[in-house]
Amino acid sequence: MTLAPAGVVSCSIVICTYSADRLDGLHRCLDAVLDQSHTSEQVLVVVDNNPTLLSDLTAALAGNLSCRVVANDETPGLSGARNTGIKLADGEIVVFLDDDAVPEPMWLAQLLSPFDVDAVAAVGGRIDPGWASQRPWWFSPHLDWTIGCSIPTMPADGGPIRNVFGASAAFRRETLNRVGGFTADLGRVGANGAGCEETDLCIRVRADDADAVVLYAPNSGVVHSVSAGRATVRYVLRRCFAEGRSKARLAARVGRADATSNERAYARVIARQVWRDVSMAFRRPSGLGRAGVLVSGFGIAAVGYACERCSSTK
Repeated sequence: MTLAPAGVVSCSIVICTYSADRLDGLHRCLDAVLDQSHTSEQVLVVVDNNPTLLSDLTAALAGNLSCRVVANDETPGLSGARNTGIKLADGEIVVFLDDDAVPEPMWLAQLLSPFDVDAVAAVGGRIDPGWASQRPWWFSPHLDWTIGCSIPTMPADGGPIRNVFGASAAFRRETLNRVGGFTADLGRVGANGAGCEETDLCIRVRADDADAVVLYAPNSGVVHSVSAGRATVRYVLRRCFAEGRSKARLAARVGRADATSNERAYARVIARQVWRDVSMAFRRPSGLGRAGVLVSGFGIAAVGYACERCSSTK
């Protein structure tokens, strides 16, 4: 077993869940967490707004001394469940892992390693899609953010990023407590497509400390399960619309410049990718479909942003 990175006293892993339909994935996640090269001192499974699932999981994991099952006692939703985990966490580093993500054996050690540097306030790991069969022909990797996975513009060798993705992320506990954790105004409730809570948190972390650094650790990998229902054009477009609305709420909180800094640059990336797909269509006709979904997703996100802005001004 490898030792914890120098300077890291301990870590707590927080896994939030809300539906019995996700139990199989949760158990695979927990099995992988307990088989890490570097073990955590505490694993908290936070059940959001589901007393039956809370009771069932408490009984199922009663003999597992490494895991503690608790109820979300904050605002219902993912942000509230994560904040419940923060309150109960003992570790110096609080690690968040989705209940349908299965980490690689070195995931935790690689995720903690950057915290050797005092300025590092948060670290996000690499999140790969776990398709039920294979990637749909129309599903561009540039849309992987819609299923909570890393996108091609992430720094391949690691480096600073604006925000982590919540399926695999770690923060210093003192930083989380200082900035107030996740905001309940953003993030998912149940299976809705809302988001941006991690972006909001990372922006507030840097606003609180100008020297704070958020890093991407590509060697810290998880496989994020993609159900058949999420591997559809309908789901992707619905997720884009919800993200647009969430971005508008975020802009109202932190300002449009911070809220959309990555998205403005990403629009240029998408434009180049669309051009490549279209120009190659005579050799690979599927490129037209990929380009069409990319353009539609970007446009629908813009519509969602505009709708939320209009509704908030009424």
